[in-house]
Amino acid sequence: MFTQSVSSAALEKAMSATWQKAELITHNIANEDTPGYKAKRLEFESLLGAAMESNMRATAFDKTSRISRINNLQPVVYSDDSHEVRIDGNNVDIDSEQMELARTQIQYQALRDRVSGHYSLLKYAISGGR
Repeated sequence: MFTQSVSSAALEKAMSATWQKAELITHNIANEDTPGYKAKRLEFESLLGAAMESNMRATAFDKTSRISRINNLQPVVYSDDSHEVRIDGNNVDIDSEQMELARTQIQYQALRDRVSGHYSLLKYAISGGR
């Protein structure tokens, strides 16, 4: 963890989950032609949102407990059964996978930029504004 704050813990977990999501999507793309393969999905954003909301409402928790709750979050991976299945049993839609991969890459870059900005602010504060 790069600093001891709830927001930095959330950023770190979000970056990790976003990286995992990109890996999962590339795995789906690689298995586009695998008979019987079911596309996998990763859910984390709603879990993080719920944890952050819970942290905001729970005034009794100290900072360490709030950070620990964020750090203990784990993404949920599941098979996507909502898409139509082809004759071979595969349900990977290459177009939607590529769009989701692009969206995930942009999201990861935004998170990376936010972490970089956080470090820049810390550096600025440590150097006394120089």
